[in-house]
Parts: sequence; structure tokens; C-alpha cells
Amino acid sequence: MRLHHLGPDFPEALVYELLEGNVVFLCGAGVSAPQLPNFRDLVLNVYARLGEERTPAEDHAFQASRYEEVLGALSRRLVRSEDVIDAAAAELQVPANPDTAHHDVILRLSRDQVGRPIIVTTNFDTLFERSLMVSHSAAFATEESAAGQDIPAPGSARFTGVVHIHGRLTDVELNLSKTELVLTSAQYGEAYLRAGWAARFLFDLMRCRTLVLVGYTANDAPVRYILNVLEGDRERFTDLRRVYALSSSNGDPRAAAAPWQALAVEPLLFEPEGGNPYGPLWSSLEGLANLVENPDVRRREMIAAIVSGPVFETTDHDIRTLKWALGARADLFEHFITRCEDAAWFDTLAVEIRAFGERARAWMLARWFARGWDDRVRYLTAIKHLGRGSQELSDAVFRELDQNRPQDATWEKAWRLLAEAAAAASHDSLRDYQLHHRLNRGPVVESDLGRLVNAIGPHLTIEAPFRDEDPSEHPNQLSDIARFSMESQHQEFLQDVLASLVGNAENILRLLERASQRLACQLRTARDAELIGEVRDVTDFGVPSVVNHPQNQHRRGFVPLTVLITSAVPMAAQANLEGTKRVIDGWRAEPFNLTTRLWMHALTHQALFTADEAIDALATSSEVAFWSFALEFVAIVRARIAQASGESVQRLVRRLLVEGPQRYADQEQSADGIDWQDRARDRDIWVRLTGIGEHVVLPQEAETLLHEIRERRTYLSREIDERDLFRTWSSGVRAVRGRTAQIVSAQPSERLTIADRLEESSDIEDREGWGEYCREDPVGAYAALRSRPLEMGVVARWATWLEIIPSRANMTSPEWLRVIQEAVGLLGEADDEIVNVLVGPLARITEHARQLQLALPANWWDRLWQAAEGEPEVDWGDDVETYDRVINSTGGSLAEALLQAISSQRENGDDVNAADLHRLQRMIVSTTYSGEMARGACVRYLSFVFSVSHEITLNHLRPFISADNDEGRRLRGVLVEYNSFVADAEISFADLILQGVRESRQKDISAANAASHLVRAVVASFDEPNVARGISPQQARQTLREAAADIRVGALKIMTNWLEEAPVDNRAAAWTDLYGPTFQAIWPRDRSYLSNAVSKDVFSLATAAGAAFDAAVEALLPYVSTFEDDWLSLHDLERNNAELATRFPVAALRLVWAACGPPCKGRTSDIAAILDAIAAANPALVIDRRMHKLRLLAVSH
Repeated sequence: MRLHHLGPDFPEALVYELLEGNVVFLCGAGVSAPQLPNFRDLVLNVYARLGEERTPAEDHAFQASRYEEVLGALSRRLVRSEDVIDAAAAELQVPANPDTAHHDVILRLSRDQVGRPIIVTTNFDTLFERSLMVSHSAAFATEESAAGQDIPAPGSARFTGVVHIHGRLTDVELNLSKTELVLTSAQYGEAYLRAGWAARFLFDLMRCRTLVLVGYTANDAPVRYILNVLEGDRERFTDLRRVYALSSSNGDPRAAAAPWQALAVEPLLFEPEGGNPYGPLWSSLEGLANLVENPDVRRREMIAAIVSGPVFETTDHDIRTLKWALGARADLFEHFITRCEDAAWFDTLAVEIRAFGERARAWMLARWFARGWDDRVRYLTAIKHLGRGSQELSDAVFRELDQNRPQDATWEKAWRLLAEAAAAASHDSLRDYQLHHRLNRGPVVESDLGRLVNAIGPHLTIEAPFRDEDPSEHPNQLSDIARFSMESQHQEFLQDVLASLVGNAENILRLLERASQRLACQLRTARDAELIGEVRDVTDFGVPSVVNHPQNQHRRGFVPLTVLITSAVPMAAQANLEGTKRVIDGWRAEPFNLTTRLWMHALTHQALFTADEAIDALATSSEVAFWSFALEFVAIVRARIAQASGESVQRLVRRLLVEGPQRYADQEQSADGIDWQDRARDRDIWVRLTGIGEHVVLPQEAETLLHEIRERRTYLSREIDERDLFRTWSSGVRAVRGRTAQIVSAQPSERLTIADRLEESSDIEDREGWGEYCREDPVGAYAALRSRPLEMGVVARWATWLEIIPSRANMTSPEWLRVIQEAVGLLGEADDEIVNVLVGPLARITEHARQLQLALPANWWDRLWQAAEGEPEVDWGDDVETYDRVINSTGGSLAEALLQAISSQRENGDDVNAADLHRLQRMIVSTTYSGEMARGACVRYLSFVFSVSHEITLNHLRPFISADNDEGRRLRGVLVEYNSFVADAEISFADLILQGVRESRQKDISAANAASHLVRAVVASFDEPNVARGISPQQARQTLREAAADIRVGALKIMTNWLEEAPVDNRAAAWTDLYGPTFQAIWPRDRSYLSNAVSKDVFSLATAAGAAFDAAVEALLPYVSTFEDDWLSLHDLERNNAELATRFPVAALRLVWAACGPPCKGRTSDIAAILDAIAAANPALVIDRRMHKLRLLAVSH
């Protein structure tokens, strides 16, 4: 927390301790400056007052800033040693009108839990008492002053006031007498060493108070004596509090912090201000005092100042300050809510808000929403939070809506629907699984039937608008605000519920009633969400068929619930006919399309309705039912009309003949002149009359009308196809695959012409025909290519064919190999213009030439490289790794091809061809994009390239790798992430390897690969000490210190992996001789390098040591810090029936305790087996309290 732009950054922990009254300020001479001298000036003034000159010994101590030794030496050589004390006392007399502003501020800060001042000072002056005299009274100041060996014990009831641990001077005005002073080295030795009363006081103080040093430098004598004493105690007593020091940075924060950090003190540095170097310190302390004295006011000021602006304009310091200000104070969130405008603050403070519990979080969000019901940003924020499902948040929003209604009706509806959706959105797969289990086991209770239909049925879902939608400033409908839909969860395992006890006779009608009620309820919700209107019904359109049908595949919404209902109908009718009919009557009474369609489906069941009842019901149905649902209409006709009476059939046909010709008569013709109304009318009549005509003889009038329609619409002169019955038809999801039939059936000389024509087709499968033909019949495709001269007009066809050759590298048929060789010969004689276009696929063929058994023309590589150098640079973006770019580039392919050719020469025992060496150099020095990619390939195989030519590698390739530019950094990344080096290459490139490791920001396997260079070099130095290596253990350790954290973790993973690759019987020796010494040699010993990730991998490394597990634990235990994860993995120790815990129970317990002991709060299913093995192997450990506490982390499944 920074209270002045140049002031110290006070840690939140210190501020909390100040508020709790747990901080004591230890004050030095700087607090009384400039009224009184500091220690250095005091020494000079004492010498001047006494008229003495420094001896060489005294001057040596003075130059070393050991002022207590200067005065000690002076007092020893004076006849009257008290003269030194008297002179110092004279120099430190309180001025006549002292300025106690600094002392006032510190007294406001340094107070105990009940607000009593408590200051500890090494100063002799009584300026703190003078400050108390002004703020209280002279008597109070006198009573609250203690000095010398009469000081009160820390933590006792007397521990208040001003404590002079080095003594106090006389103050006549306050009636304070002088006490023994600690000024010289001898007196310091008595207080801190021989008698030790000052050391004991400070040790006790540090156990009950946090200490803040002010007015000192790190070299001051009091600081050295005090902190050296405390540092020794800190090693033995873990309950010592923290020590902070307020100090100037003097323009170099790092240098200023170092001497304090060496004394285990956390420096709080301020920047000097021009003309008033200590102004930022005292201004900050005064602000801190204001905060401590009236924290709520300051908290509110901080909150208002920070959250009134957007998050992106704040600094990390601002956010830390805000989090502190809000702290654990739920009451201050009301203030936050009234000031906050940026929704991003809720994400920034998510952890802090969640700490108050779901109910408080809900209240906070709802109050913020209510401050701007018509604010689109608040609504979108609510979608994000409410979409996760929260009954508490839903209730809180409803409360705010009731107390403070939005003025706009559309916004009010939107918020109420959002709150309703939140209440229903929470989904628990475990609950669904338990429900499934109960339904199968029985008995089936009513509440479980309700849960079942709720789980299967849809829920209102509200999502943010698409980004390209232009939001309306004043919404007139819900779709202007957000996207509303009805969605169902994935409930596949509930689809077979009718085969469970739910489908029994005593339960099926209840299920049907519950499902029907749920359907009607959710349809009303959909209507409220404007998904069902006068013209449009999204819910109906989203259900292709109310029965199980392939067209329902990939559909959610109301589909699962309607299919459940229609599947239950015949079972319910068999169990309770009258009850089922009552449910069906309810469907007909509902004003929704889906319920109407369900009623129409019910008419197809013979058990529920006679044929005449079904046909008559259809004939007398509403206009919507009769004319809108062709699928259900035809289904009824097909199922029932053959058994219906002639009269019923006549009534049905009569309605068709009367109403059909009038369909869409009231609709205006479209402006484009297309008679869509007439076409739709004819289609409606055609599908219904055709369906009827399939089973009965149509009356002559109907037959005539149907004939006229077929004459007008020749495309309807056919039987009904299933897709005619659906408003939309899906052919399913399938991969695009080129259609080759036309190409295959043509003569070879005609195939390219057909391919050209197909490429202009609107059908993507036609357009992909040539590519698919090349894959299906590459030999035939080559024959087609040869039917035309090799010229620019067919280059695109050649490119497609050439691109498939590398994927056919394993084809060994003589005909195929002949064709490729012939093609290479032909293309080798092609014009440069053609080669320039085809260089990409030709380079990839060259890379696979050895597999394809190709004999390449003598100038083949040179021509391709010349063409490659003309290729433009490719913009890969930031997400594609360097080597991925290389292997997908022309330059990279040609480089790999050249390196393969050189490798083949060496495998055959031949010297490397001089021309190939020239090509290698030409490629490496090329400044083109292809040259850059080629260098990437050469660096990938740097050890090999180095073995081919030291001169080319060191003189030409190395400068590119070492360059301080983007390419240099990328090449160094390839260098360390893909290579393994033999000793001579490691020596030559050690500096670049180390630099590449330091620069690497890779993670996981790539980070481990980078770290492996350090591990390999040091392991090799222990394995073969007489073989020189390029990387020393000291360099490896320093590089690990400077590298990213993921590289250090990678080093641990590499050691663990290599250990585990060794035979089990050899692992102990490998640990003892190689990996244990390597770890000790390279791993940084600083505590700052400990982390949760490091701890987990050190744990794994210890378990990889096999029979040396005991020794490994002993070596590695200091590097294991407590695991921080919520779920702990101890599998490395638990595997193989906790074998290591059985063989080494004491070491296993030590390791697990270090990782999982307090304050670890995680849980694990691995620990029980480990503890059981420890207890079985060493029964004496059963009573070990570590075992008891570790048992609390166990989770059993």
C-alpha cells in the first residue's frame, strides 16, 4: 500500500498488524534529526567538545562506521572515561522549543491493542516524552517513560510508553533522571552479550510484536547488535515476528535493500524528494497513522478513488490496495457497489467476494445490477454470473426487482427471466446419476418423477448477443438485449428411463402427467421470453418430430421431453386409458403448437381413438393443426384412414377442397414477382391429398385438383418423399470429400477439362474432385497431366498432384516409383517460371527422395534453392513455434534434404561432396526468408552440422545464432529445445546454450528439453570426470538461477525421468554417483527458488531413487515446501503398493510430512495406503502425531 507516490509500499500484513495493535516501532537517531545529531555527527561533536583528535585505531573504526568502538577506544584512553558520556549528553540535550512532529506521527502508529502508546528507542533524548506531554500531560509523559534495566517486560501489563533500551538523559522539565547509557562498545557488550538484558528484552519483544525500524541505517551499531541477536534466535524459534525497516533508496533500490536483506529485514524503501529527501517517508507515515486511527474512512476513500475508474487503467498496486481496503469487510462492499461502474471489478475481486459466501456474493451483485437496470453492460455481466446457476443470486435479483422496479417494461421482463433462468440453470451430474440409480432401484416417489422431467426438459438459457450485432439503445423486444433460447442438458443416461421402474403400470401415468405439466410450464416460459409469438414459434420449429426420429439428432431444446412423452403414451394408455385420455385432452386445450402436435400424434394410436374419432378430430381441428403440421397430418392419415368410414373420409377431403384453394389468399404478392403463395398453397394441398390417396380412393373432385397441381408443379408429380413432411431437412454431418465419378469415367485426355469445369461448381465436393482423384489414383492423375503440355495453365493441377507424393512415400509399386521418377525428370527440364510456382511441393518431394528412391537431376537442388530464395516471408503469427515454421517451409524442406544427402554420403564411408558443402554454406548465409528457415533446420541438427564442418558452423552459422535480434532468439530456442550435444559441440556452443536456456519461456516437455543440457553436462562430468565439458556445474547453477521457473521444474523432471529409465536395480547407484551429486551441484540453494511446482517434482525425484530413497530424502527434504494444491497427488510414493513406504517408513513419513503437513489444506486419495504401509512396516510410528494429522487429509472412494 503506497500512500505517497515516492513513499514506501507498506505490506498489507503490516497494515493489518498495525490495526490489531501488534506493531512496535524501534526508533533511532534519524527520528530526532535534524534537531539532534546522528551517531556519526555525535562522535565528531564529542571529539570537538573534548578537544581530542582521533588516533589511527579510532580513525580506522570511524571510517568503518563502527562509532561505538570509536567512543569506546576514546573512553579507554581518557583519564576520566565519564567525560565521553558527559560530552555526549551535552550534545543530545532537548532544544528549548523542540519540533516533535516526527515523534507525534510514530506515537500515533506504535500503539497496543487498547490504544496505549508503546515506543522502543535507542535514543537517549526525551523528545518522545515531550510529544506525550503535549498530547496528554507532563505527569503522563513522566509516568510512561522507562529506561535502562528498569524497562518493562514485553507483553506485560506495564509494557507501555517510551522504552529507552540504551538509557535516557535527564529532563528537568519532566522530572526524569538520567540512567546508565549504552554508548561505547564496552557498554554494548554488557547489554547484549555479557549481561544480555537488552538481548533478552528484544527476543521477548519479537515473540509478541512485529518490529518496524525507523531512523537507522543498516550499518548502525544498534541495528547490528539487535538483528544479529534476533537472527540467531530465528533459526531456533519459529514464532518470531517479522522485522521491517524504513529506509531511503538513495536512487538505487536494489543496492539500498541489500544490506537490510542480509540481516533478514524486509526493507520498506522510499525515494528521496528533491529539497526534502525525507518528506515522502513522513508524509507516508502520517497517511498510515490517519488510516490506522480511522480505518473505515480511509478504506472508503481508497475504494472510491480506485473503483470509480475502469480496471484496465489501474496498477497492480491499486488492486492490492483495493483488496486490502475491502478485506473481510462485507459492509464496505455497499460502498464499493455505489462507486463501481466497470463490471470487470467483479472478476478482479472474485476471490475476495467469494470468501463472504454465496449469499453475500449474490446480494452484492444484485445490488450492483439494480443501480442500472437498463445498463446493457450490467445485464451482460449478470448473464455471465447467473448463467452458472445460483438460487441465491436468483433470489437476490428478484428481491431487488420487487424493491426497485425498472422503469422500462422490456428491461424488467429481461431481468425477471434472467433471474428465473439462474434458479433453474444449476446442473449437478452427480445428482442425475443418483436419480438414475434410485429410479432403477425403486420405489419411484413423486418428487423423483419431478426431478426426472426437470432434468430431461429444457431450461431457459440467456446468452450475450453476437459481437457483430448492433445493440439497440432503447430495446423494444427481448432479442434487442440478449439471445434467449430453451436448451436441455445432455441426459443420455436418462433416455432409457422407461425401461426402469418408471415405466411400470403404477408409475407411467404419473410420469406422463408430470412431463405434460413440465412441457406446458416451459412453453409458457418460452412465450414470456418471446420465443413464441403470433407468427414465429421457435420451440415448435426446433422439434422436427415429436417422436424419436433421425431428424431429431443433434437437437436439444424440447426434443428430449416431447420424445419421452410420446414414448410413454402407449404404455400409459395400456395402464390407465381414461387417465391418459385426460392428459391428451389437456394437450389439445393448451394454446401451443407443440402440445397440438402431441395431441395429433395421440390420434394415431388405436388404443386411444377409433379410426373415425381420429379422422373426425383431424377434420374438425383448428386451422393451425390442420394446415401447419404436414408430418403429423400424414401420420394420422397413414395410420387411421384405411379403417375410417367413408363419411369421415368425405368430411376430411371436403375441408381440404373448401379451405385449400383459399390458402394465402389474403397475402400480398412478393415484390420480386415470385408466386410463393400459390406454390405454398399447392404444396400444402398436394402433400395432404397425396397422403390420403395412398390409402383410399380420392373423390373425383379431389383427384382433379391434385392432377391440376401436378400439371402446374411438375416437381410435385411424384409420391411423397419423407423430406416433404419436414419444414427443414438435415442430411447429417459428414466430412467434405471430393466427388471423382465424372473424372474417373472420362478418358485421360479429357480429365483435366472436366476438373476445370468442376472447379467452377457451387458444390464443394465437385470443386474438391481433382484433389480427391489424385489421392485415389495418383498414377491415373499423372496420365491426365501428361495429356497436356507442361505450361502455366496446368501448373495448379500439377501442384495438387505433387502435394500428395510425400504422403505416398511408403508406396513401393514399380509403376508408382516409375511415374514419380518420370515426373521428376520432366519437371527438371521445366522453365524457371514453372519451377518457381511449384518449388514448395517439389522441395517436400526432395526431402523424401531417399524414401521414394528418386534419382534427382544434378542441378535439381540448386534450381529449387534459387526459386525458394524468391519466396516471400510468411506471417505465421505469434502462436506457431519456430521449428514448426521450419518444417512447413520450402527453405526448411530443402535444408533437411541437403542434410540427409550429406548424411548418406557419410554413412557410405565417403567424404562429403565439396559441392554440398558449398550449398550448405550458401544456404546458411542467405539473407532471404528461405535462408532463415534453412538456418532453423541446421540449428535443429547443429551437432551433425558441426561434425560436418567446424568452419561453416562457427564462422557462418554461429553469428546468426548469437545475434541480438528476433531470429537469434528463435534460433537459440531451437538450439536448446531440440538438440543434444556431444562434448566438443557443447564446448564450442556452451555460451549460446546457456543463453538459450536463460531466454527460454517454454513449458512442460520443451522446458525439460532446454534444462536437459545443464543436467546432461553435469551428470557427464560426474560419470566421466576426465572428459572436458563445455558447461561447468557452477555455470549450470547460475543459469538455473536466472532461468524461468518452468526451466527449473524441467530440470527436476529430466533427472526424475532419466533415473526412472535406469533398471530398477541400478537406480540407487545412479542416484548416489550421478544424480544426487548433480542436484547438489546445480540446484539453487536460495529459499526464493522454492515453490509448489518445485516441491512436487522434488518429491517425485526422491521416489525415483529406488533403494537410495532414504539418502535421497535426506538430501532433498530441505527443498520440499508444503503442497498448495486442493487435490494432492502422492502417486509416486503410493504406486507398487507403497513399496518405498514399506521399505523406508521413517523416510517416507518425513517426506510426506514435509509435503502435506500444516499448513497444507489439500486432500488426497493416495495418502491412506502410504500411511498404512508406514504403520505396517514400523508399528512404533502408529502413535506418531504426524501420522494422525496426515490421516485427516485422506479421501476414500
